[in-house]
Amino acid sequence: MPNFDEVNRSLLLELQKNARRSNRELARTLGVADSTCLERVRGLQENEVILGYTAEVNLDAMGRGLKAMIAVRIHPKSRDAVESFREFALSLPEVLDVFVVSGSNDFQVLVAVQDPQHLEDFVLDRIAQYPSVADLHASLVYEHLRRRPVEILEPTERRRPPTPWS
Repeated sequence: MPNFDEVNRSLLLELQKNARRSNRELARTLGVADSTCLERVRGLQENEVILGYTAEVNLDAMGRGLKAMIAVRIHPKSRDAVESFREFALSLPEVLDVFVVSGSNDFQVLVAVQDPQHLEDFVLDRIAQYPSVADLHASLVYEHLRRRPVEILEPTERRRPPTPWS
């Protein structure tokens, strides 16, 4: 596990704000040498803290402004059925995120489509037709908020709650 000292913490926060910044600019912002900054970034990549770099897109500008969360229940409950549906869902261009969850549903699938008709067609013709789908429920997403950047949490001690007799 990498050392999450102040430099690494700051580096992760800065990269999440703008990963396109040059190493020189990052080093200047952090107050470290260019070589130190580069070494730290490589270390975070090697330790798989930084998994990659992506471009965030505007779904409205792409004509995909209608978002929905689709709760899916699988039957039979087997590893093969879960893995198969997961791969199927990830292969669909409408799908943004797939969450494998506990509870009454097995998946929460976030999709972005053009309009209500496309959502209905997608749900009925693609998701509902998959062989292991036992039940599903679609909910419109009014707003999708993300907390950025992701910060490093300090480890917490597990404390036992006080007992009445202590």
